[in-house]
Amino acid sequence: MPSVTMTVEEYLDLIERAAQGGKQVVRGTRKVAKAVKKARSGKKDPKMAKALRKANAIGRTKAGKLRKGYTQARIMKKAHQLRRKM
Repeated sequence: MPSVTMTVEEYLDLIERAAQGGKQVVRGTRKVAKAVKKARSGKKDPKMAKALRKANAIGRTKAGKLRKGYTQARIMKKAHQLRRKM
């Protein structure tokens, strides 16, 4: 790979142009893209919403923490089970 070297005069000229408001190179900054909202792929299911409220009431404490032995997966399984019974 060829190495590129710069003379002292070229370097000083580059620094002087940057100080005068020329194109400045800033390292470590990135442009962050705006988050795109994802549209729903299907219709809302009111029965599933009700089942999720019940399942969360069973699997969570008053403070909102998961009960011992419960995971989010277990809550969802319970919600689907409740939904089938409705």
